[in-house]
Amino acid sequence: MQPAACDHNRTQIIARRNGIDYVECLDCRQVFEAEDLEPVKADEEDE
Repeated sequence: MQPAACDHNRTQIIARRNGIDYVECLDCRQVFEAEDLEPVKADEEDE
């Protein structure tokens, strides 16, 4: 059974390199680029 997906609601910036902020989720401990947290509209698909 897979764990539920994390929404990454609680994050902290852990590093900045070349103008990119890296954040860590305080719940699941995943590290990713801050810009990956930007909401993406589902209706912006190419047709």
